[in-house]
Order: sequence, then structure tokens, then C-alpha cells
Amino acid sequence: MEEYKPNNKGNSDNPAKIPPLGGWGASILNKLFEHQSLTRSEATEVMTNIAAGKYNDAQIAAFISVYIMRSIELDEIIGFRDALLSMAIKADLSEFNPIDIVGTGGDGKNTFNISTCACFTLAGAGYKVAKHGNYGATSVSGASNVLEYFGAKFTTDADILKKSIDQSGFAYLHAPQCNPAMKNVAGVRKNLGVRTFFNVLGPLISPLRPNYQCLGVYDLKMMRLYNYIYQNLGIHYSIIHTLDGYDEISLTDTCKVTNIKGSDQHQRRIYL
Repeated sequence: MEEYKPNNKGNSDNPAKIPPLGGWGASILNKLFEHQSLTRSEATEVMTNIAAGKYNDAQIAAFISVYIMRSIELDEIIGFRDALLSMAIKADLSEFNPIDIVGTGGDGKNTFNISTCACFTLAGAGYKVAKHGNYGATSVSGASNVLEYFGAKFTTDADILKKSIDQSGFAYLHAPQCNPAMKNVAGVRKNLGVRTFFNVLGPLISPLRPNYQCLGVYDLKMMRLYNYIYQNLGIHYSIIHTLDGYDEISLTDTCKVTNIKGSDQHQRRIYL
């Protein structure tokens, strides 16, 4: 590890130490700092390295911060998704053909867990729901927080998940258990306290890879991005955004909905 010596001679009592990132990692950061985008394969490799613990918290924070200051590109987000799904546990509830209902979070509204409540409402109506969620990173309470509070025991046991969705219509997959690679960014995300591209990734990395998904997003730019992503992935989806910033259907403003089934795409506005 090399020691950094500042030019200011009067401030050299405790010289800062720069942790090594490695040649390839440094070139990726420099590329991003120069406002260039990553290819899908580069995005996959850097996320694999993050998950493997090859970078420290400062380096991960620098990487994440790039995407706070600029929009993420389609190849980048799909490359990150490829990496995380390749390392996720294997789970299969395809016999139930479930839907996942999820919000990106990050809308800054600190609402209660609306998408989680919607899952129970839908399950109560007779549909099969398999939700993939996490603890809150940018809000007071995520889906995992509220379910754990009410006594839910998280598991990746396939038999238990199948029994749960068969008997109650609902199964829950806790992201840190399903995607252990995410543990290396959990502390950085919490300390940053702002929405990051991991909010975008969350709905895309369920190991179940559901064919149906209902997603709430916090702005129209995110709606367009997910529209491109879902078309690329070829699943049935609905994307929801309320125009005053909620990633849910809200009573406070007009709600915009984009959905697709088969090759037919529809857009509509809901006035409440």
C-alpha cells in the first residue's frame, strides 16, 4: 500500500493513505469519472468484484456516487443484474406462476409499506404472490423490517417457500439471504442514506425471475428505464408512478401506468 504525501508541507503530520484499487478497478473508476459508460461485460465484472469483497467501502462509495450524479445506462444495469443473479441462490416457484409486487423506494416520502400490503391484498384475492424484498436503506422500514416485526422467519428452503405460497398465496424472499453478494454494499448504502442504483437493481434480482411483476418507481425517467429493461427481459409487467413523486398509486395526484402483456403495450393515467 503506497502512502500519499500531500503537496502542502505544512499539513504532513498525518498523511492520508490511499487504498489500492488495482489496475483494472482504477481504470473503471477513471472511465466513469470521464463521463463514459460501462459495457454490459464491464458492469458484470465490476459487480462480481464488489460482491467478492475486492474493493473497500471507500472505493464502493466512489463507484456508487457516480450513478448518483448521472443516470445509469441500460447495458450497465443489465450487466449488474447478470452478475448478481449468477451468484444468487437457486429458487423455483414457477409451478405457481407468481407475481412480484415491489417499489424501487427512494421517493423520500417515508410512507408505510404499501407494496407489502398490496401483496397480502392480492394473495387474499386468490392470486399467488412471491415478493423479493429487503430492510429499509433509504426509508424507515423496508418490507423485511415489517415482516420480521410481525414474526416472519426468513428462509431460502424451497419446501417451506412452496408450502407458504400454496397455503397462503404468499411467499417472501429476503434479499440478503437470496443474494449474499449484496452484503458487501449494505453498510455503504445505509451510511450514504440516499437512493442509489441498488434501488433500481432490487426489483430485478429476485432469484425466482418471475414472469409477472408490478413495480412502483419514483420518477418518469425511472419509468422509461424500466420499460426498456422489461422489454429486453421479455416479461409481463406494470410500472406505476404518481406524478408528485410517489412510487405507488397515490390519492394526492395523477398516477401514470405503463404495462405490457404479450406484444401489446398500454399507457394510461389514473385520476383519483
